[in-house]
Amino acid sequence: MPMSDGTGPTPKAAFSYGTSRRTGLVALKKGMTSLFDEWGQMVPVTILQVVDCQVIRSRFHAGAGKYYVEVGAVNQNRAHRVPKPLLFHFRKHRVPPKMMVTEFPVSPDACLPSGVELPAAHFVAGQFVDVRSKTIGKGFQGPMKRWGFGGLPASHGTSVSHRSLGSIGQCQDPGKVWPGKKMAGRMGGVFRTTQNLKVLKIDNVHNLIYVKGGLPGVDDAYVSITDSIKKGWFKQTFPEGAEVPYPRSWATQPSCRAGTVRDPFSRQPRDPDA
Repeated sequence: MPMSDGTGPTPKAAFSYGTSRRTGLVALKKGMTSLFDEWGQMVPVTILQVVDCQVIRSRFHAGAGKYYVEVGAVNQNRAHRVPKPLLFHFRKHRVPPKMMVTEFPVSPDACLPSGVELPAAHFVAGQFVDVRSKTIGKGFQGPMKRWGFGGLPASHGTSVSHRSLGSIGQCQDPGKVWPGKKMAGRMGGVFRTTQNLKVLKIDNVHNLIYVKGGLPGVDDAYVSITDSIKKGWFKQTFPEGAEVPYPRSWATQPSCRAGTVRDPFSRQPRDPDA
């Protein structure tokens, strides 16, 4: 972290491509709609809502040699549903229990203290992001639906195997089915990252992020949003001349401050004026 030399205030951390890496945040996918761009063209967008997103802790992983910021989202009001080790983990860092917890690798000067809120203003309209979410589960599916196989002929002697995959190997040499062969199996229900999505709009009032295009997953699914990695190779993650919130946006002050936070695990009656 930047430190003051004693002759002036602590210098403000500045974002730079190649060395700086900000933390991401967790949001909820709320559905799709459309916007009109400056040329009057209708653009499909996905709405992501940031709900109770806070930093739980920052840590250094000695084995990986990296710094990580642990982030949680959506307060869990029913503490009895939270595992006891995780419950005391939240209590240790003075953060309400969260329904979704993940962590993001960051640069050393992008570590954040516990309790800091991450609003939608953490991102900038016009920048590119990578979004990770879980695809919709389809259950056990055949090779035609799962892999797009053409199937067997519809006539000319084919019986009860029109949608089968056909041959799965060779003869005695090699005498086995190669690992990774595309066959029938469970489809969907896995995490996928959609890269280089453009942020078209930021709603600071309702904490909404409008992202161009579609995302995998059902509505109200948890998604992880980070700055685009591949666009950063060409210094195109953020619009030219944009002010990057680094290490986070300070548009809204965090609501969790030392000395003013009521312990969410306390059995004492709540103060009506708190």
